[in-house]
Amino acid sequence: MSDEACLAVIANVAENLAFLMPTGPAESTPDSWRIQIEVQWVGPDGSRGRIMVALDQGAAEATAANLLGLMPGEVPSGPDIQDAGNELANVIAGNLLPVLYGNDHEFHLNPPEARAPTPLYGRTVVMLGLWEGIIGVSIYGDADNTRILKAVQVPRELRA
Repeated sequence: MSDEACLAVIANVAENLAFLMPTGPAESTPDSWRIQIEVQWVGPDGSRGRIMVALDQGAAEATAANLLGLMPGEVPSGPDIQDAGNELANVIAGNLLPVLYGNDHEFHLNPPEARAPTPLYGRTVVMLGLWEGIIGVSIYGDADNTRILKAVQVPRELRA
């Protein structure tokens, strides 16, 4: 999957779930992330991976404020920011996996887990610029579609 396709999925979730305003690929990486959330997944063939979602201060506060329906000027609490970030990360992961590996497979997502903010790494790392801040996403792990197809293949005797 291309970086542009990943960014499109992330932008769609950010806009439709958290009412954020995507502006395109981020021009730079923030000096620090406010929160970082990991969502681990397991594929039908036993493959594993993780999707890490990081939000800078502006994106984290705007996500929480929008999901909680706070009035302008109200600042969300730390736990509210973490809960909102967890929800955003879970939905981003759930929307990225079918685009990465196909709609015909079922993936198990583990509950989102807060991680200490660190630089993002992995084979695919994308940064989405928002009017409110930046969302960074790293995708680690590969599900081999040929292995998945074999893992979920219907035996011949059961085919019509």
